[in-house]
Amino acid sequence: MNKRKPWNLLALAAALTLLLPAFVWATYPAEVPRTGQTTCYDSSGAVISCAGTGQDGDWLAGVPWPDPRFIDNADGTVTDKLTGLEWTKDANPAGGSKTWQEALDYVKTLNTGGHNDWRMPNVNELESLINAQLNNPALPQGHPFTNVQPSSYWSSTPSASVTSGAFIVDMRDDFLFFGVMLLKSYYIWPVRAGQCGSDNSVICLPKTGQTTCYDSAGNNINITCAGTGQDGDLQEGVDWPDPRFTVNGDAVTDSLTGLVWAKNANLMITRDPAFDTDYHSSQSRESPNDGAVTWQHALDYVAKLNSENYLNHNDWRLPNRRELRSLVDYARYNPTLHSGNPFTNVQTGNYSYWSSTTYSNTFWNAYVVSMGYGTSHYLLDNTSFPECVWPVRAGQLVTTSSSTTTMGATTTVSPTTTVPSTTTPVISSTTTTTQMTTTTTQSASTTTIQPTTTTTVQPTNAKVDMKPETINLKRRAQFIVAIIKLPEGYKAGDVDVESIKLCIEKNAVAGQNSMDLACGDFKPQWAISFSKDSLLVKFPNQRVLDLIANNVDMNSLPAMVSFLVQWNLKNGGHQFEATDTDRVIT
Repeated sequence: MNKRKPWNLLALAAALTLLLPAFVWATYPAEVPRTGQTTCYDSSGAVISCAGTGQDGDWLAGVPWPDPRFIDNADGTVTDKLTGLEWTKDANPAGGSKTWQEALDYVKTLNTGGHNDWRMPNVNELESLINAQLNNPALPQGHPFTNVQPSSYWSSTPSASVTSGAFIVDMRDDFLFFGVMLLKSYYIWPVRAGQCGSDNSVICLPKTGQTTCYDSAGNNINITCAGTGQDGDLQEGVDWPDPRFTVNGDAVTDSLTGLVWAKNANLMITRDPAFDTDYHSSQSRESPNDGAVTWQHALDYVAKLNSENYLNHNDWRLPNRRELRSLVDYARYNPTLHSGNPFTNVQTGNYSYWSSTTYSNTFWNAYVVSMGYGTSHYLLDNTSFPECVWPVRAGQLVTTSSSTTTMGATTTVSPTTTVPSTTTPVISSTTTTTQMTTTTTQSASTTTIQPTTTTTVQPTNAKVDMKPETINLKRRAQFIVAIIKLPEGYKAGDVDVESIKLCIEKNAVAGQNSMDLACGDFKPQWAISFSKDSLLVKFPNQRVLDLIANNVDMNSLPAMVSFLVQWNLKNGGHQFEATDTDRVIT
């Protein structure tokens, strides 16, 4: 093994923080995907610049979608690369609407694509198709689906508050409510397959929390849940961690999503009551001292928290619609939160919470989420409809402003700043060695020594950020993530994904500089380009843990361990490598 120069780890970490896009990746079981909203609006619905508004289109919080998002399988099915779910290409295979029980019975008869395991999607699965930027249909642009109905679709998730109702999602505008099972008829969009561990899965959708089944009259039939096809029967999705929430002073970390919430769910009325000057003229809410404000005032209040460095952080934001929904436990109501949650002052009943996501049909409206019932709809941004504010931070995000946000702090970088790098890319680095070759000439019976030159191309240095920054050998996560930043002049699409290798320094406690590498015999489970020159790669967690266990002295842990990622271009040419360190614990 050739000796390598010691890695300047601190300089590399600093360069990565500045140069990488403002993403935060912490392999939590169910990271929240983006909503799709990228545009910002003023109170009249006019398009405005997003920078500094605090709107969803400014933060772009959430896991980015793959491009292309969908794969047409040419057999009547479509695979969503974001979730790994497989849908019928025909969004109205039944040819019309049905009651809830009729819909559950219908999906059991399907064999589209040669499969007989179709089911009615739960509310999380059905909502995962939505693009909040568009309407009628509210689906990602360029989707391959046919016969999408301008109406609502049934989910398999019954409502906990109205047990004779089940949640529905309107494909025109993402209106999320519940319909009466026995009386109402809506459309069916069958789904199949799981979302985690497959090659095409970017995220894992969580379970809804619903474990109970009901008949059409709303009677509890939990003892006969098996075979009903209801959400409580199948319970599709990722398990919630136990414990789900971790309290850190006045903040709470959700171990399911990685989001950090204010512990006080009505912080304004407790911390800054004078900020609430908005009256509500309906629903028996006439006091300005309830913590409910207009949408713009909600955005302004979060900006105020950041200006005051609330809890030593200045990257708080008004959560987007999906972030708010990620808190909902659909088996509960008033509040629709996980049992034993540590939050205080959660507002229910007639109160909802503002999201930062504008409504796709009338842009002067914004979405709200009810923590009383788990529903979501839109409201006008005017003094007649103030709602509550629940600040959030962390998670995976990128802003349209010039700040790079990480879990712990916000570093402001001027767009014109040139960031020095200790690993400046060398596009055509070569090493020349001279060897002596012996040639025997038969006629003269003499030996002539001739020099020959061999040119070895050295790998080009790039940058990589390994996540999570602390690897727990006992943690049963899905993936270890590498965010690759290519040198200037190279595009993420040029990378031969099959060539990507993860290596570790044997007995690799950082600072010992053994420089003896061991590389895994496994390929990335998934890779996607999320910017022109950046690639996000997921390695299977257990294989990485095995690589560490086989090449690191366990007695030296906990310690910082050095990793190296190598890859080639698609044309079989140049090789690249990048290094990073992670803390490894047992």
